[in-house]
Amino acid sequence: MDPRTGQAAFRIAFLVLGTALLILPFQRAGSAEFVVTVLSAAMGLTFVAAVLLLNRLSSPRLPPRGPGARDKPVRTSFNETNEDPGGTNVR
Repeated sequence: MDPRTGQAAFRIAFLVLGTALLILPFQRAGSAEFVVTVLSAAMGLTFVAAVLLLNRLSSPRLPPRGPGARDKPVRTSFNETNEDPGGTNVR
């Protein structure tokens, strides 16, 4: 799935779900409006679950980690002591 399509679908799903949940406390229980709002919330929740499932199924798998594999440390700052000597900022 294209990431922009998934993001748009996710936003629409949360718009439907959020609006229904926001309106729900202000509806009289047993009225027709209450039933429609509950059905809208259920539809929004189903839509969120479907988008998450499709996104999970279409994303690439991570490679398996071998035994004893370690992540490389991330360099968070660059200064004279940790720049490599072949760089352009060598003094």
